[in-house]
Amino acid sequence: MKIFFPILSFLLFLYASLHADYNYRDDLTRQLNIYKADIEFLNKKIEDAKKLIKQYEMQLSKINDSIVLYTAFTDNNVNPGSDNKFFTDEVRLIKTRESIEKMKADFHKRILWLYKHGSDYNTQVLFSSKSLNDFYVRLEYLNKISEMRKKDFDRLKRELSVLEEKKRLSKMNRDEYSRFMQEKKDSRKILLERKSAAEKVISELKDEIEMNGRQIERKLNFTDKIERELFNYNVSAIYKIDQSITYKNLQFGETKGRLIFPVQSVNIISDFGKSTNPETKSVSYNNGMDVSVAKGSEVRCIADGKVELIYYIPYFGNVIIINHDGNYRSVYAIVKDINVSTYQIVRAGSLIARTGENNNGQCFHFELWKDNSPLDPKLWIKRGANINEN
Repeated sequence: MKIFFPILSFLLFLYASLHADYNYRDDLTRQLNIYKADIEFLNKKIEDAKKLIKQYEMQLSKINDSIVLYTAFTDNNVNPGSDNKFFTDEVRLIKTRESIEKMKADFHKRILWLYKHGSDYNTQVLFSSKSLNDFYVRLEYLNKISEMRKKDFDRLKRELSVLEEKKRLSKMNRDEYSRFMQEKKDSRKILLERKSAAEKVISELKDEIEMNGRQIERKLNFTDKIERELFNYNVSAIYKIDQSITYKNLQFGETKGRLIFPVQSVNIISDFGKSTNPETKSVSYNNGMDVSVAKGSEVRCIADGKVELIYYIPYFGNVIIINHDGNYRSVYAIVKDINVSTYQIVRAGSLIARTGENNNGQCFHFELWKDNSPLDPKLWIKRGANINEN
């Protein structure tokens, strides 16, 4: 089975009811609605993933802060009973507390000033800009100032925590000191593991967002193509299809021209046999045929047989192979919601799966084989009739 470059043609096939109608525009409309629903679902998944990333990044920030603290203890430990070190740290502790109190006082003054003069000061600064470039320069400046204040405050808080712990540490005896340091090292190790796990989840979520973004882009291309086709092809073509099974008592080799087709579609996007790509001039061969059909359409068995194999392969997705008498086999690919199992006996017309989609869009792939030779499915299936075109 090889990929065949899509060609659009119409052939009358049959569906899995005695007298079913196929409407080309209706099927395209169904496909369009499915793509739109898929795009909406994928956009929601992207938004959910972005929210999760923010949550994990907040966790990661807290973990990193804790790691900095534990690293300060383990890398710059204090010898118990060291009076000189204790005195130095005590001085730093007092200065750090003073710095934090000063920042708090400055922040308090700023709140009072904004209350008296209006809370939209930053907005006024921005929109008093003389040019668009000046606007962005001021915006970047205000953001940097805000970020610097936050970083300074966080740094001082960390330093204060370290100094307070070191003050407590300097009063410990050696046994207490050893236990304390071991606890810090163990805690740091656990935090590093949590950090690694959080970073892995964030990376996976970003990969998921990228993958879903590519899927959305691909589905948008299909919706655009279908909308153009619906606009250009404004004829409502309906086909009457005789899907009655009239070959129950015949050997499979005697059913040529009488078989039902597994799905309701007349839109061949990849025909049986050899084809040349007009752009690349490359030649490919299709062992079966591919038809465009709305995802979730019923797939029915063409004749009595036994399920020989169910497996997955790239491009074709899920594949069902059914063995019929006389060494004939039918192959059903690009399917989902499989309704049969390996070695199960199936009857002509029975529902075995539903159609799926691949890189060619919503479609279905079908093959017929005799021994090791592929057969042209068009020669084996019944033809329908065009009953309405307006």
